[in-house]
This record gives sequence, C-alpha cells and structure tokens, in this order.
Amino acid sequence: MWEAVQFLFPSFIACLTILGILGYLGIHVLEREIIFIDITLAQIAATGSTLAFILFRQQLTEENTYIPRLFAICFTLIAAAFFSYVSKRVSNISQETVIGVSYAIAAAATLFLLATAAGSDVHMEEMLTGSILWVGWSDILHCALVFATAGIFQYIFRKKFIRISSDYEGAEKSGINVMWWDFLFYASMGIVITYTIEFAGVLLTFAFLIIPATFSALFTQSWRIRLLLAWFVGGMVSIVGLAFSYHFDFSCGPSMVSILGLALVVAAIVMRLIPKNV
Repeated sequence: MWEAVQFLFPSFIACLTILGILGYLGIHVLEREIIFIDITLAQIAATGSTLAFILFRQQLTEENTYIPRLFAICFTLIAAAFFSYVSKRVSNISQETVIGVSYAIAAAATLFLLATAAGSDVHMEEMLTGSILWVGWSDILHCALVFATAGIFQYIFRKKFIRISSDYEGAEKSGINVMWWDFLFYASMGIVITYTIEFAGVLLTFAFLIIPATFSALFTQSWRIRLLLAWFVGGMVSIVGLAFSYHFDFSCGPSMVSILGLALVVAAIVMRLIPKNV
C-alpha cells in the first residue's frame, strides 16, 4: 500500500497542479461557449511539437525538449491571434465552427506529419494519452512556475477577462479592446496547454479543463464556488483514477477521463431527479 502511495504521489501532485489553472480557465471557456477551444489549442500545440519532432528528431533527447516546446508555443500564439481576430471580425460564422474546423485541420496535419516519420505510433500515443504516471518532480516544479505565472496574470486582469467572458457585447460597447484581451486570454491558455500536454496528453488536458467546470456549473452560478467545486471534484477523481489505473494496470489518462465523464453523468442525473422547488 505504502509503495503504491509513494509511486502515485508525484502524479497526484501533477494532477492538482494542472487542475489549479485549468479548473479556472474551464469556467471562462464555458461562459464563452467555446467548448472545443482547449482541445483545439492542444492539438495545434501537438502539431507544432510534432513538426519539431520531424525536423529535429536526430538532435532530440529526453533532456533536450525545448525545441518541440518552442514550436508548440509559437503555434499556439499564432492560433491565439487568429481566434481573437475571428471573434471580432467574423460575424456570419460562429466562433465554435471556426474552432472545430481548426481542430480538424490541425489533427489532419499532425497525422500527415507522423506518417512521414519512423516511430510515429509511439509519439501519437504519448501525444494523446500522455505519461503522467512517470512525471518527475523537476517537471512538476517547472510547470507549477508556468501555471502560477499564468494564474497571477489571470488574477491581476480578472475583471476584464470575466467581463468579456460573461458579457462580450457589453464589454465591447463599454470601450474594452476585446480583440486584444481575447488574444491575451487565448495566449495564456495556449502556453498552459503546451506544458500540460507534455505529460498529461491531449485527452486528459481537455477533460481537466471542461468536465470539472461543467460539473460545478450544474450546481451553482457563483464563480468562486464553481472554482472550489471544480478543484474538489477534479482532485477526488484524480485519486480514484490513479488508484484504478495502478490496481488494474490500465492507461492512466483514459482512466481518469472515463471517471470524470462518469462523475459528470451521475451529477446530471442527480440534478435531474431533484425537484425544482427544493
């Protein structure tokens, strides 16, 4: 028992570190009704890192990961500029449609790039499911610093971000440069996602962003309570998912995504059964 706790503890701390920032960003995503922005940015970041993998695979080592990360960040910053421009300039097509099309293009580009490289199947699996069971303390510390910086940035400018997320048109009419603040929001989220997918993978990153925030939205509209509830649910599911994965020797990422989905379904059923006047 103690050996299992020692083995899983770094992974659990990594999950809490990811939830700390994604739980908050997920509330913004739900308010903006751009559900697939996370998985799209994650896929675009993965496309960038895959391109680096193809171009520099001879120079890459376990210690030399800055080139794929740099490519991934550049790709997400370009995507952030594009999405912030689209939300302001394009009115006849919904932003969610543009995000979905962008995801399809990025996924197709990634598959095309992987088809040209040896060992692409391993890279593909790591990109989707991650390797959070094998995360090291140095990786956790590095990501914690990045996430804390993003969190501080979001907190300092929270009034503008919340105003735009809650009432986009009203924020624009009040004189706020929504395109600029949209870019800052997407850019900060893109950088966070770039670091997250390195060990959590695309699927778990998407699940941590959307599902805890959706769960909390079923019970309250208060941003503060939603955030606390998202953190609590995500933390509990992380414990169960890690233990389940360890005990049954299942892949960790898909296990946690499945349990998160099950928790959301149960919560939705419970809310459906509770009388409206209670």
